[in-house]
Amino acid sequence: MMAQSRRVMLGALLWHYDPSILKHDLSEMLREAITRPLLCMRKELHDRVAWRVIVICLVCSPPAFLEMRSLFHIWFLATGMGSVLGLCTAVVSSVLDILLEPMGWGISMELGQKFPFTHAYFPSQQRDLLAILTGTISCRRFLDLVSCIEAMVFLGKASSDNSSLKIQSQTSKGSHFRMKQPSKGLVKFKYSSAWLTITNFPNWFIFASALLFHQEGSQGYLSEVLSEEKTAESISDISLAQKAAFYLSWVLCPSNVDECQMLANNMVELSHSWARNNKKRPSNAHHSSTVNHRRRLRVPTVGDTEKLHASTNPVSSFIRDFDDRCVKFCRITAVSQVQGAEQLDVPLSCPNFLHLRVPLGVLLVSSACISEQDCNVLLHYASTGLVLESKEVQTKRKDQAGNDVFSSSRGGFTERSAFSGACLIFGWLDIIEDMSAVIFECEDTCRHFVSQLRTKTGPYLLKCVNLFLNEAGHDKDFVIDLRDRLLDWINEGQSFDGCEAFKDVIVQMNAKIQPSS
Repeated sequence: MMAQSRRVMLGALLWHYDPSILKHDLSEMLREAITRPLLCMRKELHDRVAWRVIVICLVCSPPAFLEMRSLFHIWFLATGMGSVLGLCTAVVSSVLDILLEPMGWGISMELGQKFPFTHAYFPSQQRDLLAILTGTISCRRFLDLVSCIEAMVFLGKASSDNSSLKIQSQTSKGSHFRMKQPSKGLVKFKYSSAWLTITNFPNWFIFASALLFHQEGSQGYLSEVLSEEKTAESISDISLAQKAAFYLSWVLCPSNVDECQMLANNMVELSHSWARNNKKRPSNAHHSSTVNHRRRLRVPTVGDTEKLHASTNPVSSFIRDFDDRCVKFCRITAVSQVQGAEQLDVPLSCPNFLHLRVPLGVLLVSSACISEQDCNVLLHYASTGLVLESKEVQTKRKDQAGNDVFSSSRGGFTERSAFSGACLIFGWLDIIEDMSAVIFECEDTCRHFVSQLRTKTGPYLLKCVNLFLNEAGHDKDFVIDLRDRLLDWINEGQSFDGCEAFKDVIVQMNAKIQPSS
């Protein structure tokens, strides 16, 4: 405890006298996050002593926290890398966790009570916005969040939010931080500070994707909660879907009001189309809180993949429609829309991965209508941005050891897509778990909901992991990170359908990590 306190005091003091040290510390953390993307950053920030000290230093210095968010903001706009946004989100979440439960981080309650209030770590103009983002998640609170954004966009209340520099320099007046002027393009990026704050709370983005596709009669744990609140609050499905579409489009396209509106309109039309198509076909699974733990997952066969890519698959049609009508607005990050962007010394054609998460909303609220094959199509698109066609079938061959190995005939499922798929599932479900904890009042319902999603995504994840096991060349850290992720995945909460298959995989991975002599 005393050693940690001394390191925190020294770290905060060094940052104060030389802000470049903060930038170096954060860049080293980011380097690790990029090279080891399967790490659970929230867990690492808590368990690694050096990283925990950095997080506590940020808690002790709100100006340094603001500088951290600004640096990650610039890096994300410059690269479009999910690792940057993911690390920033993890740090923000960890800081808020310390403010709420300091003893969980080795900090006495007496010292924790001396920390500033939460709003001290964010621009003062965002106090109302922050209160919504850090509170419970519900339909009513979501409407409040959208109203807050609409006020900024349409009523001009964000005029004082014209740049991150202006707001953050006011909040951290007298500090050594913020003395270096950022690029002119970033200064002119309207709403950037509010946009950054909102992207630091991805659970609201996922919740919005669920609201976009929720409809009357939807089955599932989350759908039941949403339907009950809609009835109690007299909220219409159409109104909520429109608000969800606006929220998603604003996050994806924040600086161009016209394109934002066109994107929102297209999303609403897709939502209505999904609702109509769902009413025409029966559910593939009955909603139940009882899970069959004895079922074992298996590697998909050629017949399975042929069914997966059938041209009549309604989920495939839905993905193609989304890709055709929405992706053109989301090809690059918001940095390309910055006024005066030609003056930036960063690349401007950065891929924006956030839009690929939107179709996963159907998995949250229409799980009874989503078969294993449909789920695979959704996950493949969300992780790669590729729409699987009927001709992209897989063939089975034998490796040198005589094991079955699946390969794609037209660049479908590759090692790269398997890697992206594993990262997507782990990261997405991390957010789902956090979101569920503030949506469901009953802990058992929360566990059942997460377990159901693990059951749905398990076959695709197993497919990804099996491809890794059949490929040589992975370093030991990668195998260890994947093994640890799988261990956490099957040990947390309630058992899920097919978890025994992952236990078998973990045994194989242990053999790779510790080969017998």
